[in-house]
Amino acid sequence: MKVFVNTSHTGELVKENKYIFNYDAKAKDIVSITMPIRNESWTSGKLHPIFEMNMPEGVLKEVIKNHFSKIEKMDDMGLLKLIGPYMLGRVKFGKIETPAEKLHLNDILTSEKENLFEELMDRFAIRSGVSGVQPKLLLTTQNKTTMCFEHYIVKSWQKEYPQLSINEFFCMRALQHAGIETPEFYLSDNLSLFVMKRFDINKDGKYLGFEDMCVLTGRGTDDKYEGSYEEIARVLKDVIAPMYRKIALKSLFTAVLMNHFLRNGDGHLKNYGIVYEKDYQDAKLAPIYDVITTTCYIKNDIPALKMSDAKLWWKEKTYKTFAKLSCGLTNKEYDQIVSKCKEAITITKEEIKNFKHQDQEVKEFLNHLVACWHDGF
Repeated sequence: MKVFVNTSHTGELVKENKYIFNYDAKAKDIVSITMPIRNESWTSGKLHPIFEMNMPEGVLKEVIKNHFSKIEKMDDMGLLKLIGPYMLGRVKFGKIETPAEKLHLNDILTSEKENLFEELMDRFAIRSGVSGVQPKLLLTTQNKTTMCFEHYIVKSWQKEYPQLSINEFFCMRALQHAGIETPEFYLSDNLSLFVMKRFDINKDGKYLGFEDMCVLTGRGTDDKYEGSYEEIARVLKDVIAPMYRKIALKSLFTAVLMNHFLRNGDGHLKNYGIVYEKDYQDAKLAPIYDVITTTCYIKNDIPALKMSDAKLWWKEKTYKTFAKLSCGLTNKEYDQIVSKCKEAITITKEEIKNFKHQDQEVKEFLNHLVACWHDGF
């Protein structure tokens, strides 16, 4: 199977007893900073993490399997053969396809259709290279005001996770108030869809390199709950360009602290990553995304990754140690970040208080959401 980086043929991926990737003799672009260009094959017993990174999971994977299992074996190579040409990212497989069908962003945000997401899933599932259990897919949408073509991720929720879109919207607002870089995001008028603009596309419309922490630590998607926040910090020290390293570590610590205050128990390895233009020489921390209050649905939920060799809502002493030893922060920097995060919770609570909506279920959920949040240790 041919492998492309943007539109350049870079190498070949085959499966024999193992998965084998070979760079083309004329290749100029790496597929991953963990797999530099070399003459020797890159061989793995499982699909290489960089190639698995955007494989569909959960609901999206089941939709694709149901549609195509009769005509294609739905193993890793079968899925790549099917969706690889349409993957909206830097690495593509098989051949390059450019979808002709486009939507207006405004049409997504203002639609009153109750089954809009199901319709979009039927039309666009095969083009969705977005991993994760939460139902979501990629759309190429036409921005009504700028008339530019931009890529968005559209996410919905299932009955067992009511109001997940509004949950994510206000958690992301809290991150913004804490000074964390996030992607551009929207909430549909009927509160059923959370829409996020992709952050891995440059001004020329080319895809930047993006690699999550599963790739950078050599793990498959199934191991996204393994590892620790200390390990993430060590990886960032190794791969982030020196000019961005300090801000990356401060941002990581701020994000981990906000997970504590927001009670986000799903900050796993696939929710942290790096973006780069060419390779590690200009790599920086990717914007923070996929943050929700999980204790709204799982009362006694715990953090996704370890810190100080444990998974729990840690005491302040543990965070101070992580800030100092793993992130290289001073006591003053630590105090400033804690103060900023507490302020972010207060501001976002006020936004929720002023959020006007007549639906009683929405009101009750927002009260529950705020009750789950913490503004201290």
